[in-house]
Amino acid sequence: MHRKHGLLALFAAATLFAAAATHTALPSASVDAAAADNAFGFRLLNAVQKTIPSGNVVLSPVGAALDLSMALNGAEGQTRQEMLAALSISGSDLGAINTANAQLIKVIRTPPKNITLSVADSLWVDNRRATLRPDYAKQMQALYDAEMADLDFSNPSAANRINSWASKETQGRISKVIDRIEPADLALLLNVVYFKGQWMHKFDKAQTQQRDFTLAGGSVKQVPRMAQSRRFEYFETPQMQAVRLSFGEGDLVMEVLLPAKSSSLGALEAELTPEHWTGWQAQYAPRSGRIELPRFELKSSYRLNEALQSLGMKRAFHPDSAQLTGMFSSAPGQPSAGRFFISSVLQSTYWTVDEEGSEAAAATATGIKTTAVAQPFQMIVDRPFFCAIEDRRSGALLFIGAIYDPAG
Repeated sequence: MHRKHGLLALFAAATLFAAAATHTALPSASVDAAAADNAFGFRLLNAVQKTIPSGNVVLSPVGAALDLSMALNGAEGQTRQEMLAALSISGSDLGAINTANAQLIKVIRTPPKNITLSVADSLWVDNRRATLRPDYAKQMQALYDAEMADLDFSNPSAANRINSWASKETQGRISKVIDRIEPADLALLLNVVYFKGQWMHKFDKAQTQQRDFTLAGGSVKQVPRMAQSRRFEYFETPQMQAVRLSFGEGDLVMEVLLPAKSSSLGALEAELTPEHWTGWQAQYAPRSGRIELPRFELKSSYRLNEALQSLGMKRAFHPDSAQLTGMFSSAPGQPSAGRFFISSVLQSTYWTVDEEGSEAAAATATGIKTTAVAQPFQMIVDRPFFCAIEDRRSGALLFIGAIYDPAG
């Protein structure tokens, strides 16, 4: 598994928040789905971060949540309950969950002016060894708009075909989501998310300079740092500074959270909860100041099995306990449905921030096997920091990141 050294960036194409009064009202179900995905995203960040302290992490919570939700529809019993808890979903009404996800997908596919934002799902099945239940396939097509593809997994070109689909849906930014198809794999559930937007106020490239960035361990390296002075949405506490940078006409923003020098990004990550995040949103207010922000480009790939199991989703990964009986039909010569289990959850991500704006993409694959007048501020982002891209129409976090090393 490839990990870029030094940068933690949780790329969370996360979901939609509660709609602000000044923005278009959204279906309540999509808002609920957004809230669950945001909570899942923060917990997933902490779980993955524990495996690589002060390392780089780039994830898409909404991508993982939608992908796992397709598997959730095939789960039964305690396996389903563990998956619901891991995904931070309250209640067990699959119909309501699927309707909420369908509304969320529709919102993401309706981006504001001058923003590119898309999501797509697909389900690939080895047609020699497994058959999807017709009712399951119908649900995935109707509510997740999932493309269905029969594929001979033994064909050497099968992995290339799946990777080509992911590459097309992410504008070429994710060229590979799987290295190969394992001999025991029966199905792959894929989700991709893509975002591209230009800043409302672009950074002047002439002001970008090589500057010091202090890593978590105390060493210093040179990174390209952009700079801009104007009026921002901003707030600060003794523990951190926070600023919003708008894309397009302002419906989507990137939020940058910089821990105080007396604190750390690790301490800030420990405070990342839905409740704290909602409270911070109310504190932003217009204020003149200067922001200096590293330019960065991130590429990462992760196997999320261990992180998801640490969140309580254990049974789905074990052939002797997984209950994925609602996904496949029993057919002569095919394995017993009781032996189906999740073999891997993989995610590949891309995120770049420069003077023009930001572009981000993620592809997730779940494999199924058998068995007062304030003074102008100065915010110099020269140490590990947190940032997020938010859809202000709804409050949804599209991307969130904890940046330990912008140079990777």
